[in-house]
Amino acid sequence: MYIQLHGVPHAPIHLIFGVRYQHDLLYAAELEQLAASLPNFNYIPTLSREENWSGKKGYVHAVYEELLQDKRPANFFLCGWKAMIDEAKQRIQAMGYDRHDIHQELYG
Repeated sequence: MYIQLHGVPHAPIHLIFGVRYQHDLLYAAELEQLAASLPNFNYIPTLSREENWSGKKGYVHAVYEELLQDKRPANFFLCGWKAMIDEAKQRIQAMGYDRHDIHQELYG
């Protein structure tokens, strides 16, 4: 990761990776290793349908809402399907963040 290789100072990064099942997680081992070695980088896999999972369960919205209960400044980089992005934008703005704090990439 560029930040790690070049020692770039950065604010805390929380990568909330939401999928249905554990086998759907991409680069999980690499992201776990990065989280273990890069200060202020947090990898939070969140599964919506996996039964035998000890990590975060449900949809990603509850995770970022919990992380940002204190309403500290934040930027949001959203990637995913249109319905998820639309809901996330609505919920993030309802939390008091400006639409300019939200960046997106749609998957269809």
